[in-house]
Amino acid sequence: MTDRTKIVPNDKQALLDGKNYEMYNLDLMRKVFPRIISEHDTVFNRNQRKPQIRDIIALYFYLLSYVDGKHTREDGTRSERFGASFPSLEKISGDLGIAEKRIKPLVDILEANGLVRTKIVFNGKWYYVSFCPRISEDGYLVTTDGEKVVPDHSIYLVR
Repeated sequence: MTDRTKIVPNDKQALLDGKNYEMYNLDLMRKVFPRIISEHDTVFNRNQRKPQIRDIIALYFYLLSYVDGKHTREDGTRSERFGASFPSLEKISGDLGIAEKRIKPLVDILEANGLVRTKIVFNGKWYYVSFCPRISEDGYLVTTDGEKVVPDHSIYLVR
């Protein structure tokens, strides 16, 4: 049994000082993901059996955790992989327990909502994860031009 009186490490500065820390916009969990899940549920109507959407949250943060933060290669040139996350479908599936056939529809939902951008490369797919610096009060990402990224709701129907 766990001793509940024991203080759990909670030193944010230690994470900031370390090399294994990333930030995210808190409104993702407070506004964006709840809005996406709500829109999805509305499209499927609660009376129907609907595919699970909650895995988009784990997938988003998983991709974020694999972003290549190395801006410059050893030869001094800019790395084209900088900012990309590129785990294979097999790795994503194995690590998250999401069936491989479900990953593409989940990525499509993330992409339609502005959370990731994908690029096909010779050896697979690269995912450029948005750090979502601007989020509207109603849970939409906002572009640098001030426009909301509003997905076509038909994206939720793809299985």
